[in-house]
Amino acid sequence: MKKVFLILGCILSAMMLSQKMTFVYDLKFKPNPNKPELTTETYYLDVFEKESAFRCERERVSDSMIQRTGLGLGRSPVFNSQIYVVKNLETANIQKVIFMSFFNDKYFINIDENLNWKILSDKKKIEDFECRKATVEYGGRSWIAWFTQSIPIPEGPYIFNGLPGIIVKISDDQENYSFNLIKIKKLEKDSLFFSKKGTTISWEDFQKIQSDYYADPFAELKARNIKIQSGDEKGNLIPTDLNKMTKQLKKQIRENNNPIELNHKIDYE
Repeated sequence: MKKVFLILGCILSAMMLSQKMTFVYDLKFKPNPNKPELTTETYYLDVFEKESAFRCERERVSDSMIQRTGLGLGRSPVFNSQIYVVKNLETANIQKVIFMSFFNDKYFINIDENLNWKILSDKKKIEDFECRKATVEYGGRSWIAWFTQSIPIPEGPYIFNGLPGIIVKISDDQENYSFNLIKIKKLEKDSLFFSKKGTTISWEDFQKIQSDYYADPFAELKARNIKIQSGDEKGNLIPTDLNKMTKQLKKQIRENNNPIELNHKIDYE
């Protein structure tokens, strides 16, 4: 990561003035809280003047494709793996973004939980940044953050913001989720290229969506009379066993049931 920050001194001033910046984070998380295995993904925090979007690389590419062609990439059938947030930095409005896997129906959940940061006296250097420690409670988890005032932008990964500097590292105290800043660069385009069209729902609505999806992942396809077809390595159509696919999806959901908002976890049977 040292190489990444060597260019910081040359471009930081210009970026600070433009407020068009991309912060790239490495996320390590446990899909299954009862297993030690970690999954690693790259996430992008794009800041454009008074707005920001935090999403994985695949979602970012998909949003760009939708803007250009109207068609994007498929979404994960496991809702807990969708770690996508948009913020209005002027109004402090934060929304979690949820997609349905088959039709890309989009939902927004307003994040109303206050982040009552406690800034501590602890300091340490992370790569080239002098950082200070802060703690906060969110989503039923206790979080420890390290932020730097060298970049006085009160932003960070996912829903986390409001500190007097960019968050360089933040993880919950059980190390189920750990975000680490690995790169800073100019925003590639003068647009966040994400659609603001969607339906605003509550956490209770979202829990019902998840429960209904778990009960029958293919219910919407059946309701729209859309047939699922698959093929072999030669391109020949083969029969689709929805019962088998349903069991596989249910198992996948149960085994990846470690949501970042632990206080909204659903106990699947």
